[in-house]
Amino acid sequence: MPANLESLIAAPEIVVALDLDGTLVPFAPTPQEAVVDGEPAELLAALSALPGVTVAVVTGRPHELVADLPPRFPNVLFAAEHGVWRYAGTGWAAALQPVATLTEIETSLRHLAERHPGARVERKSASVCIHWRMVDPSVHDAVAAAAEVIVDEWLETHPGLERLPVIEALEIRHRLAHKGTAISWLRKMTPANAPMLAIGDDVTDEDMFTSLRDKDVGVLVCDKPRRTQAQLRVGSPIGVYQLLRWLIDARKNHHAEAAPPSIADPITARQLAATTGGRLLVASNRLPSAPTGNRTREVGGLVSALVPALTEHGGLWLGWSGAERDPGLRLRVEDVEPFARAQFDYPVGWREKFYVGFCNQSLWPLLHAFPGRARYDDTEWVTYGEANIAYARLALQAGGTNSTVWVQDFHLLLLGRELRKLGHTGKLGFYLHVPWPPLDVIETLPWAPEIMRALNEFDSIGLQCTRWRDNFMHAAQELLGTDAVAKFGPKVHVIPVGTDPDRFAEDASATTESSELGNFSQMLGGRQLILGVDRLDYSKGVPERLEAYARFLEKYPAWRGKVVLVQVSVPTRSEVPEYAELRSRVELLVGRINGQYGEADWVPVRYLYRSYDHATLARLYRAASVALVTPLRDGMNLVAKEYVASQDAANPGVLVLSRFCGAAERLPTAVLTNPYYLDGVAADLDTALRMPLADRVAAHAAQRASVWADTAGAWATNFLGSLAE
Repeated sequence: MPANLESLIAAPEIVVALDLDGTLVPFAPTPQEAVVDGEPAELLAALSALPGVTVAVVTGRPHELVADLPPRFPNVLFAAEHGVWRYAGTGWAAALQPVATLTEIETSLRHLAERHPGARVERKSASVCIHWRMVDPSVHDAVAAAAEVIVDEWLETHPGLERLPVIEALEIRHRLAHKGTAISWLRKMTPANAPMLAIGDDVTDEDMFTSLRDKDVGVLVCDKPRRTQAQLRVGSPIGVYQLLRWLIDARKNHHAEAAPPSIADPITARQLAATTGGRLLVASNRLPSAPTGNRTREVGGLVSALVPALTEHGGLWLGWSGAERDPGLRLRVEDVEPFARAQFDYPVGWREKFYVGFCNQSLWPLLHAFPGRARYDDTEWVTYGEANIAYARLALQAGGTNSTVWVQDFHLLLLGRELRKLGHTGKLGFYLHVPWPPLDVIETLPWAPEIMRALNEFDSIGLQCTRWRDNFMHAAQELLGTDAVAKFGPKVHVIPVGTDPDRFAEDASATTESSELGNFSQMLGGRQLILGVDRLDYSKGVPERLEAYARFLEKYPAWRGKVVLVQVSVPTRSEVPEYAELRSRVELLVGRINGQYGEADWVPVRYLYRSYDHATLARLYRAASVALVTPLRDGMNLVAKEYVASQDAANPGVLVLSRFCGAAERLPTAVLTNPYYLDGVAADLDTALRMPLADRVAAHAAQRASVWADTAGAWATNFLGSLAE
């Protein structure tokens, strides 16, 4: 018998927390059809009648759909909506206020559900869930993909909420609307030392398992092994009934004749290091989103670059789940396509101090050479160090001491040092996706020398372009002394990030219409398209670009009515106050330009504050006569490369590119511009629109050769090659 089950027999007081659907009752097409009667009802009544046993039902259902249960089971506690609503014998009480803003995303998801018979949207006080279990299986993936785009875009401006893929569904919920909070509530209702048995089947139940303590027992209901925080597994609700009958009999008799039937050990994170020694482990702050359902999620350039390497090396990707939990920092590993994911939750408070604070309000502006925007706070620096230590411990737990660890970006500058302190002996690589600033900028960071010393623990360091490498080496020499150049020199490499040009070229040339763009040709009305595509970040220079476009219309009036600027701004980092201010500034500029220059049949600027899928972007790129890519500072800028890959080689558009991004070094035949100089950008835009076909073809041919040489796959291969050396 598993030792942790024995404590449930002998302890004076125990707590049993049970999920409903898929655990205590089998799945049904709707919750209304999944009734608690027969054997599940008998077991609930018998278990809750035992002395010293507190029984709780912890379900994701709305509390209205379990309102009939408390009168039937007066000795049972209930937590509905993942713990938002609670019943302890005297009526239902809400632990959270209703989230009014969920009405926005509910409306969007209902529009999607209306197009797919069988889909339904379930609204709760602190969450919204779209279900597609009853939709024609042939369109499951399409519904999942559409739901992800809608939800991910909306969440960018609602940081207090999170998305959760569940079985054949996708849920958006308040960050505190999870079953871990229900477990904390139950602990307050029961004796402090009472061991707990938690049983559940879904991803939402991992929140219960993550909140358990060493003496507690988590049981996963699943017909096949999967990575989980639970210690044990049963194959189905029938296995749950057998386990509960065994527990009832054992508590009545004060001992058990034998181990409960149908119990199996799941594959847990604790077993992982023993089976993954020597693997490639990619570590980044945030883990890419998991697939929803059985669908392989469309992914961005970084993910598509790393997937082949992870597949070849049997590797896994370690990162933050996006959630804060108490206690947090417990590893969960999922073997899903196209790569294994090792994730964990932040402890409460780290999002604000580590991610929003030091990473995004200290390091991000500093590395992009905006020292006036950076703020330095001792408590945030301490949390940054604690986070890097925690990542190191989790990396060793996930990959062992001799794995090859490839660390991504500025969130984890100290990770190499912390891994070495813990005895890691494998290769350590670090890649910086953003710029490295000049010495007089990096020196404003009080902890710059310590960070440089920590970076020296890596075996290979990758940067996007020669300018950033030169800045890095100068900083190393001045902050650490002349010996640092000899130490860093052989390990610092220029390895530019790329994209998947073949895929962009294929999508751009597709002949089918895009439902995302609507009647785009009619909107243009034969005018030439000038295109900007960026995350809405101050480093991208969107306000400066709009000001330059206004100057262009002022200085070159012949173009009025003949061009349209379409600016696509992808929402990002809305929890940082500066980004909300930036959005307001951009929207005011768009309104000013359209009011000053617009006519009845011509809108000079079309502003789209949203994200688009890969295929839609490729078609936008192909349609654009000019791509206006003018970041004030950028590590590389893949939009420039995506634009080049999407062009018709026989009649390409023109790339107007900022001198202050890594792409300028790789694409010197673009029209290179200074985004700080409005008159200069205006003149360069006029030059681009007037460029003869022969000149456009020649410039594009050179750019094309570079883009197809610097692919995402080549980037990963080249970096891992440098690390192997």
